[in-house]
Amino acid sequence: MHKKILKIVLQVLPFIFFAFALFLILQVVLALKNDRTPSVFGYSIFLILTPSMEDTIMTGDLIFVDINTTEYEEGDIITFYNPENPNMTITHRIITITDDNGTLLYTTKGDNNNSSGSFETEFTDEYIIGKYVSKSSFFGKIYQFIFTGGINLIYGTVVLVFVLIGVTEVSHLIKTVGQHRKELLEKEKEKMIEEEKARLRKEYADKNQSEE
Repeated sequence: MHKKILKIVLQVLPFIFFAFALFLILQVVLALKNDRTPSVFGYSIFLILTPSMEDTIMTGDLIFVDINTTEYEEGDIITFYNPENPNMTITHRIITITDDNGTLLYTTKGDNNNSSGSFETEFTDEYIIGKYVSKSSFFGKIYQFIFTGGINLIYGTVVLVFVLIGVTEVSHLIKTVGQHRKELLEKEKEKMIEEEKARLRKEYADKNQSEE
């Protein structure tokens, strides 16, 4: 019984992974299409390209940002769009929060910088993407290796791998269905033969009785 359940799970698992991979890809594509930051389960990732936050966050680190955070405090590290160049993202620490007639204005500074830049002085939360939660230098190296030349290879690789798995599983499924259909036909054939034998035996028995 357990072996049968395990076999079913192993057959279904690739399809689950395949569906999950497609879900991730769809999330990224839709986000990029709508000019939003790609995210999965409320978190986005960014690669740090400058030393402005060293030694807290090093150049080449991959950081994880919670985009569901809506409240920030002085001392929090946030990722935000550069108000002077919205195509650029910055990850710096909040040093002051001021209230301008009910509108909160944020000023940030890199830990490794001497002062705040003009672009990060008193901007509103509409530019904030989210709050920094953790980092990884190891995944940063992997990220840089995969994302080269502006080509997002990871999703292409994921698609290729899971498409191959999907094709393999579909082929296996077709083969299994074909085998099952063949077995049903064999059983149906055997049943018809047995029914014909039974009919002939009955006719033979009835004939013998009538002759007696």
